[in-house]
Order: sequence, then C-alpha cells, then structure tokens
Amino acid sequence: MDGNNSAPLSSSVSRLPTSGSSALARAWAVCAKDAAQELRRRIAIASIFFFAATAVTLVSFGIGPFGLPAEARDRVCSALLWIILFFCAATGLPRAFVREEETGTAYALRKVVPASLTLAGKTLFNYLLFLAIAAVTVPAFSILLEWRVESPGSLAALLVLAGYGLSVVSTFLAALVARASQKNVLFVVISFPLLLPLLLSAIVATVEAAGGSMPSTPLRVVVAYDGAATCAGYLLASAAWED
Repeated sequence: MDGNNSAPLSSSVSRLPTSGSSALARAWAVCAKDAAQELRRRIAIASIFFFAATAVTLVSFGIGPFGLPAEARDRVCSALLWIILFFCAATGLPRAFVREEETGTAYALRKVVPASLTLAGKTLFNYLLFLAIAAVTVPAFSILLEWRVESPGSLAALLVLAGYGLSVVSTFLAALVARASQKNVLFVVISFPLLLPLLLSAIVATVEAAGGSMPSTPLRVVVAYDGAATCAGYLLASAAWED
C-alpha cells in the first residue's frame, strides 16, 4: 500500500460526520468522499468511459446502421445497449468497497459510519456515475448505429429507474467481494444472475420505447425490482460489510 495515497484517504474518513449528524448528511458525506477520491485519481473513471466508447464503436462497425433488417433493429439495438451498460457498470461500480480495502481505510470507515449509511452513500455515488455513463453512451450509441427511439422520455425514465436498481445491487455485491482475491471475476459471476431480471425487463422496455409506446408493464417490474433491492440491501448491509 502506498503511504502517500493512504494518508489523505485516512484523513478523508476521519473528517466524515459523526453519529450526531443526520443519516442523510452522513450518507452524502460517504458519496462526496468517494467522488473526491475518484476525481483525484481520474484514471479509474476515464477507463470506464473509454470502455464504453470502445464497445459502442466496435458494435457500430460490426453491425452498422444497414446491417440489420428493420424489424430486428429495435430488439438487437436494445439488447446491445444494455449489454454495454452492464459491462460498463461491471468495470467501475465494483470498486465501491474495494478501494477501502486496498487503502486500509475500511476499518476506520466501519467505525465512523454504520453499514447501511455506508451502502447508501456508495450507492448514490455509483448511481450518479451510472447516469453519467448512460448520458454519454446512449446518445453515442444512437448516433453511430443511426437508431431512432420514438419515445426518448420513456427511455430516459427507464435509464433512471433501471440504473438505480443496477447501482444498488452492484454496490451491495461490491461489499461482498471486496476482500476476495478475484474480485472482478467473482463480481460478474454473482451479479449476472441477480441482475438478469432487471436487464431483461430493461431490454423489453427499451424495445417498446424505441417503437413509441409507453412500456408500463416492464417499468412496473423495474420499480418492483428497485424496491426489493433497496430493502434487501438495507437489511443485509451489516452482514455484507461489517466484520
């Protein structure tokens, strides 16, 4: 562990609000701490956006705007979009708790902030990161593949809702695999079956949004998934993160 890096990180943990502060303030402080650390390093966030740009570019060259029949474009493009978003999330979101273990600040964070609030703060950071990724990836994907979404408002609502569920589950699983030797591999293996219902519903909803209809049924499934993931994360946060 690099002493030059661990010192400011330990200091940032020590400056987190104490138990006298509100739960929202403490969760937000964890989110702000993670954002400051990532912006200080930059390379980690840059690698996520680079992966997204590479994936979208390769897909556009491999499929192209004229490589698919019109009746299949919405289904194929919707599936490819969520595959790209899932692997972008798998590239960056698992670092939520790994960073604490690598820098040796995990124990201090456990003592300062309860597990549920730590999970909430890191979920918020991951959620904002996912929205930033989606804000760059989706327009680029649509332009390069010349894919027209007839109901962009429905797609935006879907990205907000599905992105939340993906962030909650990814953050919770990051706490579970933080101390494993093969973190990234283990994260993908565990996360895929848990996120599969969300991803399938998101793909169906994207197909409907691309066709111009309001994807009410799949959106309900996504909302129900978000609620279940939030409750499970809150109840199991201590078991996943604390010793």
